Amino acid sequence: MKRKILAFSLVVGLIAVIAGSCENDSESNRAVVIVSSINENVPYFSDVLEQGDTVLVGGSYYTVDDFITEDYVLVTFYNRPYNDFTTTGPGQPLSDFLITRYRVEWRLASGSSGDVPPVFEGATSIQVPSNTLVSAGVLLVPFELKADGGILFPLWYSNDEVLAIAHLTFWGHEVGSDREWSLAAELTVNFGDWIIETKKKRQQQ
Repeated sequence: MKRKILAFSLVVGLIAVIAGSCENDSESNRAVVIVSSINENVPYFSDVLEQGDTVLVGGSYYTVDDFITEDYVLVTFYNRPYNDFTTTGPGQPLSDFLITRYRVEWRLASGSSGDVPPVFEGATSIQVPSNTLVSAGVLLVPFELKADGGILFPLWYSNDEVLAIAHLTFWGHEVGSDREWSLAAELTVNFGDWIIETKKKRQQQ
């Protein structure tokens, strides 16, 4: 009898674990939202320093008109019904999905070296209607990472390059429900002072 009770307890415990792991599974929702593409599915080149119109003055680099820009990447989301038997349209109950926040985590690509940018979290508000593709700009690299003292600052006026992988996790919920779940995707990002390299080559031609 004790063995039967123990076996039953193990089965109940396993069901509880599976149920808990499905809490964050998009396939258990009426609206199934995925990341269709990031940056049109091509690597992103992040320029750590935008150099102005004037590059060289008297043989020295002219830095007065240099500036930094934050990097926004285009992310396309797709919201499809759970199955063919479920017919939903924009605005119908539990059919639209609202993305409210996201996180960017970094790791170095294989064979690359350098410093890994810290984790970045941001808030957003992207509504994805049912049976619809929606594209939105998402902040990928904030200003402080490139600024003087930032982790990417050593790449200024340098030929060095850091090849990294950005892992993006998005959280949201079906409109009309507060049950939150997540979806994720990855993007290859090349960090470097790209403008200066391009202008050097042009000056040598």
